[in-house]
Amino acid sequence: MGLSESKKKDLEAKDFHKLYEDRKLKPRWVAIAGKARDYAKENITGGEEPRPDDIAEALLPILNADNDLRKHQKDNRAMAKKYKVAFADYIVDQALIDPTRRK
Repeated sequence: MGLSESKKKDLEAKDFHKLYEDRKLKPRWVAIAGKARDYAKENITGGEEPRPDDIAEALLPILNADNDLRKHQKDNRAMAKKYKVAFADYIVDQALIDPTRRK
């Protein structure tokens, strides 16, 4: 479904943008977005460029095991699955889509 303005505001209300921008964690978010893109390209789209939703779906299993994300969710009372799904969309948007908008 992608990152809507509504999802973005929900995430910002729970400081997920700060989690993404954390200087220790941001390189990891960017790296796993690239790995999820590569996985989606190879295994979902048969070598074609994957859609953002395909990348976000490939990213979810990685996020499910991420302790920093789990701690952030607990600390910010954002344990609902919708936040993890929205954060996956946010990572894809920030790491892979936004850089192409700036060109």
